[in-house]
Amino acid sequence: MKRVRKSMPPPQELIDYQSSNPDATWKDMRDDNAHGGYGAAHACRDQAVADQKDLCAYCEQRISVNDPLHCQVEHFHQKSDKAAEHNLGLDWANILAVCDGGSTSSREERKAYPLPHNLSCDQHKNHLYNIGKLPADCEGYLINPTETPAFPNIFAFDKAKGHLISNEANCAAVIIPGNRYETTAEFVEQSIAILNLNCERLAEKRLLIAKDIENNKAILRKKDYKLKDYEGKLISRYFGNQWPAFFTTIRCCLGAAAENYLESSNYTG
Repeated sequence: MKRVRKSMPPPQELIDYQSSNPDATWKDMRDDNAHGGYGAAHACRDQAVADQKDLCAYCEQRISVNDPLHCQVEHFHQKSDKAAEHNLGLDWANILAVCDGGSTSSREERKAYPLPHNLSCDQHKNHLYNIGKLPADCEGYLINPTETPAFPNIFAFDKAKGHLISNEANCAAVIIPGNRYETTAEFVEQSIAILNLNCERLAEKRLLIAKDIENNKAILRKKDYKLKDYEGKLISRYFGNQWPAFFTTIRCCLGAAAENYLESSNYTG
């Protein structure tokens, strides 16, 4: 789960709709084609995807505005929370773009990756909310991607299982506002669990990426590239154009080379 930097100001379509319909719900806006609501909802989704460089805010799989079945709008704090002090449904700061979290899997995929055990991201988060295991005001129980630090990397990668875990050394140096747990490392671990980022479906995809990286390292070593040179080629391959899917996994696998590249390129999210 990499850091998300939201563009400001919000999409103009959202600003315009809010000014005329301050009490509208997200569904009200999305279904209101007559007064620009439908366009405002799409503008929010499109801008969120662009801000996130086409990656799901949670698992970092590739998403696209041209694939609405697998690209959805997520409200970090439950938009239906009646105790909230303002309208969370139309709060730009509360809006993220996410994948389908495994909810639209084919029949064959569901046989291989049964639900709800393989739900992830907002789908698993909402599942926990619906069964009473996560409050609507989830701040502090899991990390908001907008508050994930760019540096240091608070995640590590278990290459044997394909799991994201906390980087305990880096976590010890970081304080994330609102943390309800004793340590940042526990905050990271609980966030992973709530979003079910280590479900079998996602873990297997991470293992394929890790294997690809190791294969490319081996190829470059056989060509007698020096460490500095082959690390540079790996950085170019994986970070050359846009942020890759499973960004954090790749960042962990490339280690110091990735950190040096991200720092030199002024990475902020």
